[in-house]
This record gives sequence, structure tokens and C-alpha cells, in this order.
Amino acid sequence: MRRTYRYFALAGVELARYFAIVYAAGPFIAVLTSGTQVIRLVAAPNVVFAVAFFFLGVDRERYAAYRPLIVVCKAVALFSSVIALPRLFGLGGSEPSKPAAYAVLAIAAWDAISAAIVLLSREEPPVARGLADGEPERVELE
Repeated sequence: MRRTYRYFALAGVELARYFAIVYAAGPFIAVLTSGTQVIRLVAAPNVVFAVAFFFLGVDRERYAAYRPLIVVCKAVALFSSVIALPRLFGLGGSEPSKPAAYAVLAIAAWDAISAAIVLLSREEPPVARGLADGEPERVELE
């Protein structure tokens, strides 16, 4: 088991991303009496990114299946941000919300960067432990 500290750093930033999402949604939920609880409930699945990066940091070979999932989820999040940004900046006749727009823009940039880091990170092929090249694995039956 090799720890990968790059993924631990990404996990920490993902936790900050969750709180940025909650902050960015603040102006839109201010009219609701229980708005902060609702947005935390809606944004809670974003914490899964932090957990996935944490497990990749613990043992990237064992949890390598999380990498494609992270990339696909980041692509969906990036697509959602791109759709939301024009209205947040006031294009199309809607009322602009500049602080929220900049927060969503920063979150979208982070999604693109973290997806690129996961996509472009070179993963070494797993090596069989204790086997010489070309030697088949021995299986014992009881």
C-alpha cells in the first residue's frame, strides 16, 4: 500500500469545495426559512468526491476504480456549472448575482483542474508481489 499525498490534498480541497457550493447558493436560498439546511442536503453528495480522493490517497491501486467515476462526475459538475453561469452573470435578462457567479466559476475551474489531474496522472501498472516475470501464480486448494 503506497500513500499518494496528491490525492490527500485533492480530498482537502474537495471539502472546501463543498462549503463553497453552500456559500454560493446562499443568495438564492435566503428567502426560504430553512434554506441553509436544504442546500446542505442538496450539496451533501459532493462530499463523496473528498472521500473518493481520500481512498485514492490511501491506496491508489486498490481504489483505482474510483478514478473513472471521479472524472465522469467532475464532467457532469462542470457541465452543470457551464449551464448555470450565463444566468448568474445576468445574461438572458435575469438579475445578475456576481458573487455567486464568481464562486460557481471558481468551482467550475476547480472541477476542470481536478478532473485533469486524475485523467493525466500516470498510474503504474500493478505488479504481482513475489512472482518472477512470466511465472504463473500458484493456487493452493485445501
